[in-house]
Amino acid sequence: MKKHQSRFCTLLLLFLLGNHSLLYAQDDDFGDFDPSMFEEAGSKLKSFCTNKVLGQSPSPLISFGFDVQGPADLTVGSFDQSASEEVSLGVSSGFRFVSNVPIISKNNILINWGVSYVQFGYNLTDDNLTNAFTENLREHSLKWLNTNFTVFKPLNEKRFLLFQVGGEFNGDYAFNNMPSFDQIRVPAAFIYGFKPNDRLIWGPGISRTYLGGALNLLPVVYYYHTFKNDKWGVEALFPARVQARYRWNSRSLVMMGYQVEGATYKLSNFGDDPNSSNLSRAYDDVELRRSEIRLGLTLNKGINDFIWIGAQAGYRINYSYNLDDGEFYRGFDDAGYLTENTLSNTFYAQFTISMVSP
Repeated sequence: MKKHQSRFCTLLLLFLLGNHSLLYAQDDDFGDFDPSMFEEAGSKLKSFCTNKVLGQSPSPLISFGFDVQGPADLTVGSFDQSASEEVSLGVSSGFRFVSNVPIISKNNILINWGVSYVQFGYNLTDDNLTNAFTENLREHSLKWLNTNFTVFKPLNEKRFLLFQVGGEFNGDYAFNNMPSFDQIRVPAAFIYGFKPNDRLIWGPGISRTYLGGALNLLPVVYYYHTFKNDKWGVEALFPARVQARYRWNSRSLVMMGYQVEGATYKLSNFGDDPNSSNLSRAYDDVELRRSEIRLGLTLNKGINDFIWIGAQAGYRINYSYNLDDGEFYRGFDDAGYLTENTLSNTFYAQFTISMVSP
């Protein structure tokens, strides 16, 4: 037994002496082994920035709303044989539906499809109307139908492109008597943006918009910022809207600021009343350039992770309520309206219930 143990020890000693480098393996700097000769199994994924900041207000997937505006006065200018007219508007109301759902959602591209419908009717309390426009406004509500596609394309962790293009079908039409598709308006926007950190995302751009009532091309600034205290933030797409945000907790927040609402509406029923003048009936392309600025405060409350309710109240300031004959690029030129009208300012309220993206 001892003889076998002695032979084994001798062989082990000879092996170690013949391969003495193994004794110093912990001190070798890999010798001829080059890690750069080996590739990772699979390519490294590229990182991209996201389209949101920390603490941002929830994004509605589907939203239903009800609008109310207080009493106001409307002064309509004269044209042809229609005399100028001053009428009183009672409490007016309408409703809205808004949807915005992702159809492609990847880390390197996000595409959303939105559909919106807003209907608003004015309550004209005077029964003895003589102007073709006020007659039309009493009998027919204004409708705004929009569909759009929004593309968020991150370029890397700090930069992105944001596109939006849509189609609007606005007017006093009834769904059983729709006007032709040549009345479709096409708003669009492009933004080149930056996201330096998870609290700030911003970018300059340009917008083809009807928010001012008539077609216009405007520079825009996209700016979402959550401050370091996590309670306060700003959500803005200037000049269309600027909102300061205060968040009590994950399901309660207040928005304070302004937003612009507006469109151009094809008045397909203009002059249809039997009492309208013959000249009024001759206008086939009358459009209402409606635009208003809403200064208000909004309270949003989450019932759970998916259902939120909102209440907004404030002051509605009229920006434009004039009539044009046809659709064309006006820019900021206020000359040459078919009629220039004045709608007084008033209070407004809006109530919404939304299903949001958690």
